[in-house]
Amino acid sequence: MNALVRMTGPHVGAASVNGRPCPAWRVAVISTEHRKSRSIVYQCLSFRRALSLSCNMAQDRKLYFHMEALAR
Repeated sequence: MNALVRMTGPHVGAASVNGRPCPAWRVAVISTEHRKSRSIVYQCLSFRRALSLSCNMAQDRKLYFHMEALAR
C-alpha cells in the first residue's frame, strides 16, 4: 500500500472559534513516497475527535495509522 493515515497537532491558531484562535489537529491520507496529502485534510478541534476520525479512516481504507500528535 502506498498510503497511510496521518494525524498531527495541535497546530496553534490553525482554527478560530468566535474570532479567537484555537488549536486544531489535522488528519489526512498521505502518500508514503511524497509525504503529501492524497485527498482532503480534515481539521478537528479536539484530540479525541481527531483520534476517532483517523482510526475510522485507517480501518475503513485498510491503511496504517501514523500519529504525530499530542493531547493538549
